[in-house]
Amino acid sequence: MTYHPKQFGIVLKNARMNQKLTQAELAEILDISLPYLKDLERFRNNPSYEVFEKVIRYFNLSADTVIYPNRNLTESTYQKIERLLSQCNEGQLQVILATTEALLSVNDTLSETK
Repeated sequence: MTYHPKQFGIVLKNARMNQKLTQAELAEILDISLPYLKDLERFRNNPSYEVFEKVIRYFNLSADTVIYPNRNLTESTYQKIERLLSQCNEGQLQVILATTEALLSVNDTLSETK
């Protein structure tokens, strides 16, 4: 596995800012020093495997964006849905399931009337 410090730093900083966390708050959450976090965001250091894993898990990110930075960086709709589903609780998943089934049922009904 190859780490790309610049890509990791970009992903890390964007995820932190999207969550409206300060560097100090995130360093505490990840249980790392503030200087180490700053070095990661400034592309001055490679993350340890442990830190890499903590970041990916905490922000629910795809490791592919860091490991394969030259791959197509745009997520497909399916990948976005899959990532978001993992953040849902059971009640939310039931609503999504019912909505999806209803949507597919409407499509089936429309297809039959044509």
